[in-house]
Amino acid sequence: MQDWDKRAEQYTQRSEYHLKSEEQKAEWKGTLDKIIDNKSSLDMLDVGTGPGFLALLLAEMGHNCTGVDLSTKMLKIAQRKANANDLQCRFLHGDAEKLDFEDHSFDVVINRHLLWTLPHPGVALREWVRVLRPGGKLVIFDGDWTTHNMDKRRKYKQLLGNYLVMISEKRYTLNWRKRYKTRINNEKLPFEGADEGKVMSLMEAAGLSNISTASMEHLLKVDSKSFPLKYRLSFIEPYQRYIVIGEKLGH
Repeated sequence: MQDWDKRAEQYTQRSEYHLKSEEQKAEWKGTLDKIIDNKSSLDMLDVGTGPGFLALLLAEMGHNCTGVDLSTKMLKIAQRKANANDLQCRFLHGDAEKLDFEDHSFDVVINRHLLWTLPHPGVALREWVRVLRPGGKLVIFDGDWTTHNMDKRRKYKQLLGNYLVMISEKRYTLNWRKRYKTRINNEKLPFEGADEGKVMSLMEAAGLSNISTASMEHLLKVDSKSFPLKYRLSFIEPYQRYIVIGEKLGH
């Protein structure tokens, strides 16, 4: 997608702050290991992989990873990172709402900061469940990316952070989001302001069981040590984040 191609380099640069330290990497790997019950060599699908943040991390942990994304520029960055670190990942062009995989292809389907961008999240989630094997897990990292539930303190931090981004990078983050929503002809993205309860309901409607949530506070706390002030204020601290996990039962 053109919007994400334009933001690929900047988005990649910001995402790299999540893994600036060994402490951060250990926290992310520990969190992922706990979610997947410390299993090894699983077939993983990272939907909306972007520059490959989750796919590359999971490949380092010994899993067989495939990443799909609409942005060809993001995919090139992800593949370049995989090659540089000698990691065996497949990165494919694909639509999160219409996956080009057979039923029951993966042990885990995972995504991060994707659900809010989708015009038809229910369609997408049914696709993710379709390609899951029985006993497999769907893992969603996301958040409420609106100001609706922010208190005044968080709103002030975001405003200051956005101002610092605008001054230092000559761009304004909220204007970009507005342009993105307009371009996909969907002024209100259904899950832009979703909380974990809404995501859990969507998982239940798609037939998943054993649905649970996990905290991201430990990840945000360690991330805050590495992110520059402008990103801490505009991105890390203002928004409510969550992890939601669901299991596909069957034989």
